[in-house]
Amino acid sequence: MSFRKRGEIVSGPSARSLPISGPGIPRGLPGRAPVVGAGRVPSPLTATRKTPENPLKNHPGVRPSILNSQPCISVGSSDIDGIIGHQGLPIGSFLLIEETGTTDFASTISKLFMAQGIVQNRLNQSQQNTHEILIGLDQQWAKTLPGVYKGSKEKKKERVQQNESKVSVSNLVDQKNDLKIAWRYGLNQKKTETEDSSVDQYPNYSNQFDITSVMTVAPGPNELTCIPIDDLNRALKRIEETVMRNPSKVIRMCVPLFLNPMIYQNGLSAPEILKFVHGLKQILKKYPDQLALLMTINLDLYPRSNALVTYIEQISDAVLELRPFNPKLHELMERVYKSQPAKIKHGHLNIHSLPVLAESGLMCVQEMEYSFKNGRKRFEVEKWSIPVEDEEEKEEKLDF
Repeated sequence: MSFRKRGEIVSGPSARSLPISGPGIPRGLPGRAPVVGAGRVPSPLTATRKTPENPLKNHPGVRPSILNSQPCISVGSSDIDGIIGHQGLPIGSFLLIEETGTTDFASTISKLFMAQGIVQNRLNQSQQNTHEILIGLDQQWAKTLPGVYKGSKEKKKERVQQNESKVSVSNLVDQKNDLKIAWRYGLNQKKTETEDSSVDQYPNYSNQFDITSVMTVAPGPNELTCIPIDDLNRALKRIEETVMRNPSKVIRMCVPLFLNPMIYQNGLSAPEILKFVHGLKQILKKYPDQLALLMTINLDLYPRSNALVTYIEQISDAVLELRPFNPKLHELMERVYKSQPAKIKHGHLNIHSLPVLAESGLMCVQEMEYSFKNGRKRFEVEKWSIPVEDEEEKEEKLDF
């Protein structure tokens, strides 16, 4: 009869050198069973899937609304951004621009809307952040987008920056003198107190555009997709395919000159048109964190009393109307402001609904309270005031 110590392996010393763990079994402590599940390789089904990056994250053209913190983008005109109320157009919203008369100021707003997205997309050449969809028109219309306005101050700043970038003894001496002057008179402190905090926080949110100029480099297919409207159902499919190809970008959709007979065929029925508008609205709801839509329509072709236009207004989130002045009023303004041509306006901007909190917008009718002007620097909107003709009264007093 032999006696063994407790815990001694029966096979002898040679067996102690054998590994306890075998192929596919995790190595554990000697004499203990392996831990169940340890060293298991995760299956492809349980592996984490990469989700597309949020397009609103760190986007230079997105800022929160001042009303409800909803992410917004600029229309391309800071005055219209303020009229809408959110200081921009909320993403996922449908803005309808109506216009009466034979003018085409609404197309100017469409071009500003598209040009703003192109400028923001070109801020970082290595990573694009915006894509645009133009419905009904081709690349020739996109080549007429305005360029960023550069006044004498902006041009002077560019020349100064170019000169400062060149390292030289004179530049170093000038910088040293500027620092001494700024320290002596407290110019740096004064500058920080007068700067607008919102502009500093979102410097690339909204730009001023020179409407008389054209972009130096026209937008290419990687920045803008033109979709014809020969078949409205096919157009809706192409729009959604374009959105799916750009999952990590903010997408601006523009439908200028909607139902204009020069672009749209005359055989379209009201149900087909409503189905197309409903399809655009459904795409907006399907991708609420990416899309924003701007549409323009002429009220002389389709007046507001038309049931079709009324229904489109109800689908829209915001409705603005451009109503140009009649010729007599325009002549009066030219005569009154003969020495001040900057005060001459082109028409009234009326508000019919705003995209605030309700899905169909906030009913907010304001007519003949604002006036607009298609200026060189920007599309200007101001409070409307009736011009008073003082010059004729002074001449009459002198005659007596």
